[in-house]
Amino acid sequence: MNELTAMTWPEGKRCAVLVSVLFDDGMDAVATAPDLLERSKSFSVWKYGAARGVERLCRTFASSEIATSWFVPGQVAEEHAALLTDVAATGHDLESHGWAFERHDRLPAAQALELLKRSRDVLARLSGRAATGFRLPGGNWPRGFDRLLSEAGYSWSASLNGDDVPYLHPSRLIEIPVHVELEDRPYFQFNFTPAFPKGQSRIPPYNGVLNNWIAEFEAYRRFGLCYVLQLRPEWSGTPGRISIVEDLLAHICGFDDVWFATGAMIADWYRTIGVAPPPSHPLRVYDAYQREHQSHD
Repeated sequence: MNELTAMTWPEGKRCAVLVSVLFDDGMDAVATAPDLLERSKSFSVWKYGAARGVERLCRTFASSEIATSWFVPGQVAEEHAALLTDVAATGHDLESHGWAFERHDRLPAAQALELLKRSRDVLARLSGRAATGFRLPGGNWPRGFDRLLSEAGYSWSASLNGDDVPYLHPSRLIEIPVHVELEDRPYFQFNFTPAFPKGQSRIPPYNGVLNNWIAEFEAYRRFGLCYVLQLRPEWSGTPGRISIVEDLLAHICGFDDVWFATGAMIADWYRTIGVAPPPSHPLRVYDAYQREHQSHD
């Protein structure tokens, strides 16, 4: 058993809740379908976040009196400097989502390190604090990438999926696991003509999404885990869908044994009690596979 599942969180809280925002301003979509840049109608779906969604999310977070972690590519931060300065000024953390949605598994280490540092510098100028967290924008997690992140000045990541509680990489970089069922994109990313992504289902009933997120929260609370909600301004910041976020936060706030925290807060706390994952942990299994695969190349 992972030792953390049997422990309480700070101040005796039963579970941790991290509300995160992924603000890519369409860069994620263009990385998948570069021709979107030539299709203004389709691309406008992703540009909606900066126009309206960011402000709605910030108002909702202010009403719930919670601080959140925003993962932003460096180029997006430069383009929307004023908007993100306001986000940081209201108490939210700006963390790195890469520089321009690059794939680090295809970059030489020196180039990757330069981009990691550049993104961190831009975010620091806007927020007045050094970014400590990182989320992998795309591609696979390269072998030894935790050491590269540490060298670039990061102390935690929210990129991998192999657990429900934080854990330590070999470099002692802290990983805060994320899960697709707590994202808004699988439910709401849909563009009708032409279909993008191909095969995407129709938009689900909003109460179904809310019920899914509440069911997950109640299970995380029951087992004392770390619930990481992942929102995007273009999907959750619409006039109707913002009510899902409002209702979810109202439900969670109804429990006095929940620790609302930013990613940096969770990482700072875990650093004081963190233990290395056991040999059976997905991180160790993946690392062993990479070593074996590399030895056969």
